[in-house]
Amino acid sequence: MKSAIVSCLIGLTFIFFSCKKDDVNENNNGETNNENSNLDCSYEDNNVSKTFDCNVQLEIESVFFETISNDTRTFTVNNIPSHSVGEFPNNANPHSISAQDETIEINLHPQEAGNLTPLQSSNGPAYAFGICLNGVEMDPVAAEPWGKNTSNENYDWNLEATANNLGLDCSNAHVQPNGAYHYHGTPVKYIKKLNPSGNAMILMGWAGDGFPVYYSYGYSNANDNTSEVKSLKSSYRLKSGNRPGNGISAPCGEYNGKYVQDYEYAEGLGDLDEANGRTGVTPEFPNGTYYYVITDEFPGIPRYFVATPSNDFKLGPN
Repeated sequence: MKSAIVSCLIGLTFIFFSCKKDDVNENNNGETNNENSNLDCSYEDNNVSKTFDCNVQLEIESVFFETISNDTRTFTVNNIPSHSVGEFPNNANPHSISAQDETIEINLHPQEAGNLTPLQSSNGPAYAFGICLNGVEMDPVAAEPWGKNTSNENYDWNLEATANNLGLDCSNAHVQPNGAYHYHGTPVKYIKKLNPSGNAMILMGWAGDGFPVYYSYGYSNANDNTSEVKSLKSSYRLKSGNRPGNGISAPCGEYNGKYVQDYEYAEGLGDLDEANGRTGVTPEFPNGTYYYVITDEFPGIPRYFVATPSNDFKLGPN
């Protein structure tokens, strides 16, 4: 009887430790990690996007001049929009708008480079994207990494400006510390002034590499200007599942658009390529050109150049 009890206890002990072993795994250093530990990522579920009404008419006059000489297209601008703006400073953006008085040059005859140049580097925003025909820069990348200003700062996870409360106005714009008003997403008020009908392509600006930028619409057959005009779709989508981070060095929680890296490019999903553009004919380029498209869905303003960008759009020391 006694030996039977001992045998039973040994068997139960073996089962207990076998079950516990299933709950853990060993890493390459022999350390164990609990696979079933539940990280508290509830703070990452709150996608707070707040924009302010555009009810302020600036007293500073907008300046935009374009000249062409040899192989260069030159803009003289002051970054002041011709439309109404939000209230600046505000509780999420403490800066006031001021004129910038800039001269910007881009290549008149850009050539695709064969590789993409990202607007964001491992150290933060590397380039602004382009200039609208009202003299305001398109600058989609926010300097808002995970763990900003801490030892865990990580630009592999950067806040998507239009999905967070960064003090943007109704045109998805706010103000740099130097007073420069700039667009992080679709410039709603500016687009309205262009009066899009949905029946024609609308040139709205120029990218930093010299290629044209259009809003939303293009020919259903990219190379046929007699084909129907339609709204062109991005080929980006939200990733499915959860972020791989631990909530300390990188974010955890469900992919919900809070971070730029919550999205992925899926070739052929929409009409546009990874740089949110395509090659085709346009009213301004009847023989065809590469052109970018500002879409209402992510990425809105493109995040890559297909040609070499002008240094006039370079940001910081990156």
